[in-house]
Amino acid sequence: MQVSELAARADVPVATVKYYLREGLLPPGETTAPRRAEYDESHVRRLRILRLLREIGGVPVSHLRQVMDALDDEDLPIHDVMTVTADVITAGPEPGSRDPASTQIVDAVLDAVGWDAIRPESVDRQRLESLVTLLNAPGPLGASVEVLSYYAGLADQLARTEITMIDESRDRADLLEDMVTGSVVYGQVFILLRQLGHEHHHARLTRGSTDDG
Repeated sequence: MQVSELAARADVPVATVKYYLREGLLPPGETTAPRRAEYDESHVRRLRILRLLREIGGVPVSHLRQVMDALDDEDLPIHDVMTVTADVITAGPEPGSRDPASTQIVDAVLDAVGWDAIRPESVDRQRLESLVTLLNAPGPLGASVEVLSYYAGLADQLARTEITMIDESRDRADLLEDMVTGSVVYGQVFILLRQLGHEHHHARLTRGSTDDG
């Protein structure tokens, strides 16, 4: 297929396709004539991944290259691909200077839930520390070990289930692409379901209070 058909199949503008090609985020097509190339289903799939990462995950273009490089590195173990991409696709505050009190709280939470395989340099871990620092600043909120351990316990159940569902016998490229996009998309699905749950239960609660009155 030509670039115009590729753009239509992936539902992205032609200009975006050409930009990804120039930046090396999308592999070049097979040259069939001067200034003419043919593209296949692998290009459609890669474009859809880039779109999901940008539109749903909000991943900056500057970080997309790290994700694509990790996906394409055949020598990089699958677990390392997961950790590399996790460091750049997760939303949250940028890690700041490390606060010893927040570090101690996060360490206690990870110990409580039994997560002893987390990298010390994990960006998500550092982001969590930054959030704890913000929560424990003067104000109505707070982040105790007990509260965070409750959330960690719920997260552990979900993460454990998701990881056991991975079929590592599949083609490496397809598996990794699905893992990366699934992490982004289902992360948003979970956030939206949680928000809907808040709406439902708060409405029930307030209706009950009105009825009692």
